[in-house]
Amino acid sequence: MDSSPKKIKQLRRIILQHLDMMYPTGMQLDSLYRTVIAADFTYGEDFFKKDIAYLKEKGYIGFLDDSIGGASSFFKKIAKLTANGKEIAEKTQTDPALEI
Repeated sequence: MDSSPKKIKQLRRIILQHLDMMYPTGMQLDSLYRTVIAADFTYGEDFFKKDIAYLKEKGYIGFLDDSIGGASSFFKKIAKLTANGKEIAEKTQTDPALEI
């Protein structure tokens, strides 16, 4: 995968955009991953896991199943936008780390 800053930002924005389409519900990570690799088939699982961790640490996404004991595996988790994530996805707020 092209790991240039521009490409990383593009793929993180795709993740946020797809979760925005599902808002206020969430999306299982395996389904979300498949939508992202449709945009870039070279996007590996390791990069996806790092991007999900990054977006979670920034407070843009959360996992619905964490409150009920968690999922059995990473890809079974259900991710959802937080209020801050929704604002970033809709571009009503900006984050220089995600601007292309």
